[in-house]
Amino acid sequence: MLPRACLRRAPVPRSSLRRRRAAQRWLGNVLASTRRSMTTTTYIIVEPSNGALDMSPAPNAYEIGELIPVARPELEGVAPVLYRLEHTERQLPRVRELAESHHRDGRPPLICCVLETEAVTDVIREHLAESLLLRKPADGSVVFRYYDPRVYAHLGSILAPGQMLTLMGPVTRWTYLDVARAWQEASFDGNGSGSLAVTDEQYEQIARLSFVRRALELLRDAGVAMSADLPRQLDTQLRKAERYGLSPEDQIPFALHGVLVAPNFDRHPQVQSALSQVRETPYVDAVGQWSDNDWQRIGQESAQYPLS
Repeated sequence: MLPRACLRRAPVPRSSLRRRRAAQRWLGNVLASTRRSMTTTTYIIVEPSNGALDMSPAPNAYEIGELIPVARPELEGVAPVLYRLEHTERQLPRVRELAESHHRDGRPPLICCVLETEAVTDVIREHLAESLLLRKPADGSVVFRYYDPRVYAHLGSILAPGQMLTLMGPVTRWTYLDVARAWQEASFDGNGSGSLAVTDEQYEQIARLSFVRRALELLRDAGVAMSADLPRQLDTQLRKAERYGLSPEDQIPFALHGVLVAPNFDRHPQVQSALSQVRETPYVDAVGQWSDNDWQRIGQESAQYPLS
């Protein structure tokens, strides 16, 4: 539950002209890179569950196949699909158009990324597929949707540079559309090898990314300006929500209050009282009757309490 006063739509100045120029620069960079190295091949990763890949009027992309880890054959039919672009000058504008239209319509991403590599097709496909399994620090593995731009956007702040190189393997360039509908690009040497290993803390951060993503969507829909540090702030608040024993349903509202009210709002006696009773009364129910004035007062008074 958000304080109503905090959810008034704020203007986010971003001209269509700037967007168009940025997109043109990205397209020019990709095309120039392709021309510089005749051994570089361009691919896209598509999430077929989010729609059909209609490349018309551009030439169709060549389907390489699903990215299925050897140890998880049951992912067949639900795995992302790798396509090769063989006519980049005509296909990349259509790829960009598809990605931006899905974002503009509020749909989950169909085009997850554009990637470049000097590796042969079998090598890049195998690496991308096997990277879908993330080893748990203790034992076992989980499906890791690293290719999803809503996940990939946060990995640079969670993983060390060497870990990102391992994750990317033979990839030399990775481009994706971020939450602000801006194209982001990352370059690598293409020499990464092995499988990604993460610490306990990193694994927990990755596990919280779905909550961070949902919170960001709510903030964006409310007109809150997106800052580069916002995902880290949300993760800090979600970590506190876990420590307080809040249910999954209550963790996102708590994190939003931590961002919109004050980072240490939970130290306020009124909030502490509500948190002490979460076993009997869910957090959202406990604070549900508080007014905008209550939240404003809590935010102001929180300055006198230490950061938690």
